[in-house]
Amino acid sequence: MNLVNFLNKVNWFFILLLTSISAIGVLLLYSVAGGSWEPWASNQIIRIFIGIIILIFFSFINVSFWYKLANPIYIFCIFLILLTFFFGKEVSGARRWIDLHFFSFQPAEIAKIFIILALAKYFHSIKLQSYDIKQKIFFPLLILFIPVILIFKQPDLGTALIIFFTGIIVLFLSGVQIKTFAISGIGGLVALPIFWTFLEDYQKSRIINFLDQQSNTLGANYHITQSKIALGSGGFFGKGFLEGTQSHLSFIPEMETDFIFSVLGEEFGFLGIIFLFFLYFILISWSINISLKSKNYFSKIFGISFISSFFIVIFINIGMVTGIIPVVGVPLPLCSYGGTAILSNFIGFGIILSGYNSRDYKLHNI
Repeated sequence: MNLVNFLNKVNWFFILLLTSISAIGVLLLYSVAGGSWEPWASNQIIRIFIGIIILIFFSFINVSFWYKLANPIYIFCIFLILLTFFFGKEVSGARRWIDLHFFSFQPAEIAKIFIILALAKYFHSIKLQSYDIKQKIFFPLLILFIPVILIFKQPDLGTALIIFFTGIIVLFLSGVQIKTFAISGIGGLVALPIFWTFLEDYQKSRIINFLDQQSNTLGANYHITQSKIALGSGGFFGKGFLEGTQSHLSFIPEMETDFIFSVLGEEFGFLGIIFLFFLYFILISWSINISLKSKNYFSKIFGISFISSFFIVIFINIGMVTGIIPVVGVPLPLCSYGGTAILSNFIGFGIILSGYNSRDYKLHNI
């Protein structure tokens, strides 16, 4: 393949969308650092560049490659998660990171992709007409719950919930009956008191404070209160780039990661938020559209499930900083600072493009 043919086959529209959203994140990181590329914006640009290269490379890999390696990569991800319990770097009482000295990464972020891949392969292999309860429910739940429980024990409640709900979406797409979800949902509600006993003290505190956000605004609810003030003070047009007082006076917590959306609202206002939402909408719609064009079920279920997971993360982050759900520590996709989260998203979209480029390829059970 010569250079011209290669460049013509690259999906530049997709890359433009991802780069545009990521560029908003870089601008916000530049702002929260007081108008400096260090320490966050410059590193984020490097990660985005690496992510684009990975996406382009993965998009040219035939989908059969991902189908063959789905299970081995899933097992390797479980192994990496287990390593965090013994060799993980402890941050704020949680062991979520593996430190390799020259860089560190979060296995759970990578696992989010390959759990979906393993489930997509499983349901592709058993065929849609299979209605055996063990095939439809037991085995996929086993694939799902092993990493969910391990990630929950790190502890990382936010990522565990994202993976869990994404798995439920995969089950729904595979044809599991609605009444099964209804019965399971009732069982889940009954089991909530038991689930409560497994939560860490700080996780219980976050839920309690979420239910009573008007009290203790200078204590446990300080972060969410400052986030709301920042969002509200931005108005329609915002205070202007580099003009956010809540962020520049360090009232907003974790501005470069979990609460970067609050910085967007303060500096660019409702208009800036709507623009970001528009870009997310185009990206999600386009991803679903190209996933549905594939002739193999594996690519379809992975694409729709991955983009569903992407949407869930957006919803949780924005819900968290606006106070409609408890704070669980989830970054805003493609905008928040973080190497593993950025690269994992580019990997996921690369696999979606791989399925689209191989959309006429017929997969056989392996």
